Amino acid sequence: MSDAPTCGGIDLGGTKIEATLFDATLTPIKTRRVATPQTEYADLLDALSGEIAWLRAEARQSDLPVGVGIPGLIDPVTGCSHTANLPAKGKPLGTDLMARNGGTIRLANDCKCFALSEATRGAGDGYRTVFGLILGTGLGGGVVVDGALLPGPNMLAGEVGHAALPAPLVAQHQLPLLPCGCGRKGCFETYLSGAGMTRLCQVLTGQSRTAPDLVAAAASGETAAGQVFAVWLQIAGELLHNLQLHLDPDCIVLGGGLSKIDGLDHAFSEALAQAALPALRAPVISKPEFGDSSGTRGAALLVRSAPDQGMTQ
Repeated sequence: MSDAPTCGGIDLGGTKIEATLFDATLTPIKTRRVATPQTEYADLLDALSGEIAWLRAEARQSDLPVGVGIPGLIDPVTGCSHTANLPAKGKPLGTDLMARNGGTIRLANDCKCFALSEATRGAGDGYRTVFGLILGTGLGGGVVVDGALLPGPNMLAGEVGHAALPAPLVAQHQLPLLPCGCGRKGCFETYLSGAGMTRLCQVLTGQSRTAPDLVAAAASGETAAGQVFAVWLQIAGELLHNLQLHLDPDCIVLGGGLSKIDGLDHAFSEALAQAALPALRAPVISKPEFGDSSGTRGAALLVRSAPDQGMTQ
């Protein structure tokens, strides 16, 4: 198999844009990161176009195909982006990138890219239905069935962060229904994301502590932190139970910053066992095979071997 560059992948994040050049085996050749512009759409276009130009220059291919994973959704009819934390809301990002750079450029939700990557020779390889669950700044996911992203008129499959919290847990722990970036209240994301763990701590203890601090304190045996983490796992168990009821996946791969918590895959398996209906076969829950590079890899895979999947521009 040639090690010549065949495609590029870009992971557009809230703080950084990561571009990676891949060979025919999807092995990374070279990676570059730049800061994500925070205010102006024109600056965001410039930064993304700069990464595309860098990939093509490194590959010495002016028409190198490039996949881009973005946080948020892309309207499959209008091509407009719906992003909460980037200056691209309501903008035809894919169309504008194509007009600026030419060649083949395809966009998809970053969680979908992650799921596709892990289902393809990753932690979900060999399983028929794989759910990629991202636990980071936000909460989202993607569904891959038989190696292909699950389609739909809105490309929504996997957007579990915006499902409603379970009423029994809300009542049990007297959790206020907090506003979510999607415009609704009481979404799973408000308590189960990284920032959500901090909110949960504030509600339960009156203290404002970061997720890493809470996790470390809980691991060291601190009672208050341990109680917050236990409730957080209980909420996670209910989300996993919903995934099992609606999709019955064979495998759930955890991604995002919180997936790096030691033993989280095992803790989630136990949380699901507590929440699930009796006598069900549990999905395999695992850490990602490709770690932080899974997003760019999935974007590259999307444009290289699955040109009709996801949101194309």
